[in-house]
Amino acid sequence: MPHLIRRLLLALALACSGVVLVQLPAQACTCEIPDVGPASRQADVVFTGVLLGEERGNRRSTLALEVDRVFKGDVATSPIEVASPTDSCGLRLSPDQTYVVFAVDGTSGLTSERCDGTTRADRQTLTAVERALGPGRTYEEPTPEPPPPTYTRVLDSDPPEFTRLAAPGAALAIVGLLGWVVVRRRA
Repeated sequence: MPHLIRRLLLALALACSGVVLVQLPAQACTCEIPDVGPASRQADVVFTGVLLGEERGNRRSTLALEVDRVFKGDVATSPIEVASPTDSCGLRLSPDQTYVVFAVDGTSGLTSERCDGTTRADRQTLTAVERALGPGRTYEEPTPEPPPPTYTRVLDSDPPEFTRLAAPGAALAIVGLLGWVVVRRRA
């Protein structure tokens, strides 16, 4: 009997160690973070912005960034939402910090991850971005389009008669003709 208990304990220890030893390592981001030059060429939109907040989901997080300067592409609104995966390649940004965001404009909006080159906006990074893309422009809210004109019918009046419309033109023609006659008489 003691021999049987020893065997059971040994089998239990081996089974438990198998779970620990066979467990897969956590997936690390395998991409190489690009330099500013290649990152700016690959990105559709490049801007600096401050992280206002983050909404995390199971597979994606949505980052709200207040846009400061735009170096490439068009930014329609500020704050702007940028999607990022929640895996190891996703963006890990701190609130109230300024970042240089290299984003791709996809079918569901802007997306960015570590592999795109998004990083904290320090002096060295900003100098490299300005060298690659120029000084950028300060973000300004686009002016809204004016509302379309509305046409209203004025009471139920009839349109003006032809004689009323033609009278000013006829008067000018008569004055011109009289002026011509006077000038010809003097000559």
